[in-house]
Amino acid sequence: MNQTQTIKKNTRVELYDWIRVIATIFVVIGHAAYLKIVTANGGINYILPSQLSPTYNGFLLSSFRFLAIWVYTFHMPLFFFLSGAVLGLKPIGQLFSFIKSKTHRLIIPYLLVALFFMFPIKYLGNFYTYSGLSKAIISFFTGFGGSDEGHLWFLIALFWCLIIFVCITKILDKLHSNHPIIILFICIIVSQFSIRYITFSFLQISTSLYYIQWLALGYLFESCRRRYTIPYSYSILISIFIILIYLIAYRIISPHYNISIIAGIIFSIALSVVLSPLFQLLKKKYSMHYNNFIKRLFDIYLFHDPLEYIIIRIFLNKNLLSTSIGCYAYLFMRTIGIILLSIMIGNIIEYVLKRISSHFSKTKKLITDIN
Repeated sequence: MNQTQTIKKNTRVELYDWIRVIATIFVVIGHAAYLKIVTANGGINYILPSQLSPTYNGFLLSSFRFLAIWVYTFHMPLFFFLSGAVLGLKPIGQLFSFIKSKTHRLIIPYLLVALFFMFPIKYLGNFYTYSGLSKAIISFFTGFGGSDEGHLWFLIALFWCLIIFVCITKILDKLHSNHPIIILFICIIVSQFSIRYITFSFLQISTSLYYIQWLALGYLFESCRRRYTIPYSYSILISIFIILIYLIAYRIISPHYNISIIAGIIFSIALSVVLSPLFQLLKKKYSMHYNNFIKRLFDIYLFHDPLEYIIIRIFLNKNLLSTSIGCYAYLFMRTIGIILLSIMIGNIIEYVLKRISSHFSKTKKLITDIN
């Protein structure tokens, strides 16, 4: 069996798993270079030390910062694209059941992670003062007083985006006009309308309207993927071509936002196919660890960003960037270290929840036996 046949056979689940891995790594990279970020109620603004090691501005770390700037232009549209593609895998079903499912999947983590992890960790990372933290929590739960959802904005925006998208598809279904191209066209109109005329950002509704075009593009991609293969050799050429274009003409391309996003999405799909032999090898040889990593991709997104502020605080306040080893450790911790910590947190939470669930099950059984 050749590489193209393998990809076509396994694409339904595996291709999107591979893209999820790429997208998650890209979002970590995109959040791993900043030293300054300001919100309505908090923020950081670190200044590099005067005794900064030359390694910080050397080839490796400079290349990484360039990569971070590039992937930041498309990593979130890529997540919406992927969500649309996965949505197209099976019939949507009834709207109420769909909303219930997405509430459990997106809104509950949005609330719990914010209250019990994001805000406390950001406070420890000097992102908030005590007063700023109080205001941020109030604005988070009321939707007023500034936007302090942090990286969790994606969850609430995706929630609204999916609901609005499903409503559009169901209306078009009744009109017998639910072809993915028609859906994409309408979503582009909705997106452009929101950019020009919707200025409020209450609960990320306006944001969801903007990103709906990328979700619709993913939905269209899934309908096309069923009929076409993704040749392995083409994927290699596409990946190399896009990298070269960005290296040569980044300043020309970057102002054209939508072109950058489409190129980034195409690159991510092609790269996931190029790396597919590696993914398949890891799955075959290290099945348990591979499956756990895929399972923890959502946890990496949920937990990675607040941890960045702890790492920045430690390295900048302790002047650890004054040595080459410190610079390399800084790069490691803001990327691989963050990923490993997020996976560890996800594993711990799952273990605790299983123990709690087991305890309640035993208690319930004991009460039933007594009665």
